[in-house]
Amino acid sequence: MFIVLRLLFVLAVLGIAYCAFKYQRSQDPGWLRIIKWILYSTLGLLVIFFLGLVIERLWVG
Repeated sequence: MFIVLRLLFVLAVLGIAYCAFKYQRSQDPGWLRIIKWILYSTLGLLVIFFLGLVIERLWVG
């Protein structure tokens, strides 16, 4: 589970870096929307993983 989380973070950072690079070259606001989408998706996945860990901890412990 933590390997998946790390991979998602690496992909999110790479995606944001790519979009930021493209945005600086073109000044197209579409790239900012993609960055915002990546950030919100990552935050949502973090909440889901956190809730899963809490539920698992309460269930097992």
